[in-house]
Amino acid sequence: MQKKGFFGVTKRSDFTHRLDVLFYSSVSAPLILLFFGLGRYQKPNSYASPYVIFPDWFVWLLAISCIGVALSGILLYKKRIPDAKAQVLLRWKIQRFLRASSYKYTLPAFSGVFAALGYYMTGEIEFALVVMSILTLFLLQRPTTKAVCKELSLQNEEISLFRSEKTWA
Repeated sequence: MQKKGFFGVTKRSDFTHRLDVLFYSSVSAPLILLFFGLGRYQKPNSYASPYVIFPDWFVWLLAISCIGVALSGILLYKKRIPDAKAQVLLRWKIQRFLRASSYKYTLPAFSGVFAALGYYMTGEIEFALVVMSILTLFLLQRPTTKAVCKELSLQNEEISLFRSEKTWA
């Protein structure tokens, strides 16, 4: 019986498609909002006043909390990976890996969206720097088949089954 839902994968093509959707949607959301903010505040010969004005200490507090949320997503991912490695069947390992990856990509995306929205609303450059650092973090953690095999410590027969298009047991 096949498990339904986003995390219920039984083939490599389904897995890579869902992992790519998760990754690229997580990257695109803060990037789009950052471009809106850059378009608002970087126009030549025009001054756009910010919608909200915060004190400097509060801006730094929000920026640091955005970075903290992004890093907590990575820590949650690292905490969930040993559970995925401990599974017996390849299908269960991959499903648990996909669930762990959702923390790795959605929490930094959420904090990136919040920081990009902060930049759009306030015009404070600290928020733009946070978004750029989160996007750099995403680029360093792009999902690949080789990285999945390494993270899950797959054996040779599991790697060959993972790379084939057979349904996983």
